[in-house]
Amino acid sequence: MCHIKNLITQYQKTGCELYFNEIYGIFAGKVFNFARKQTRQRRLVWQDVESEANEVFYKAVVTYDERIGEFEPFLFLMLRRHIANIGIRSLTYQSYIERYSHSVRTSTGNEPEMIAIKKEQRQLLNELTANATDPSRQALIAFAKSYSFRKAAKQLGTSDKTVKNRIEKIAAARRHILLNDYLTA
Repeated sequence: MCHIKNLITQYQKTGCELYFNEIYGIFAGKVFNFARKQTRQRRLVWQDVESEANEVFYKAVVTYDERIGEFEPFLFLMLRRHIANIGIRSLTYQSYIERYSHSVRTSTGNEPEMIAIKKEQRQLLNELTANATDPSRQALIAFAKSYSFRKAAKQLGTSDKTVKNRIEKIAAARRHILLNDYLTA
């Protein structure tokens, strides 16, 4: 183990990749076997854990101090804690999506992504209509309900060109917002 400590110390002092490659060669197999076991136990996605394992390995080599003790237990402790954090993050996100999906489906039948898109679009509509003229505001609201210039024009009793021109007039007043920013969905 003294050889590994010397390699780590030399890498920390010089930053020479040859030292790091030698350390990596010694521990890579052990690290990835450990990470795979942790991935299976925690039911995580291997690709997420694999990339994180590489980062943790690098951080362990860079931050290791001989006064801590042996390098291998230090490395595996860092890996275990980091993989546990990945598991907690993914479980938290998954449970949030499941809870949100369940509450949204029971109330509206829509997917969470569509709810978020619609909420964003409503906020944008409110911002755009704040200083718009009444005909332009009506055209924008009609278009937002149908996502079709033709349907909006039919609802308002005008042509689809008129609806499009009124909406573009709002966008022209707000130069930093393009028509495509709020006509997607």
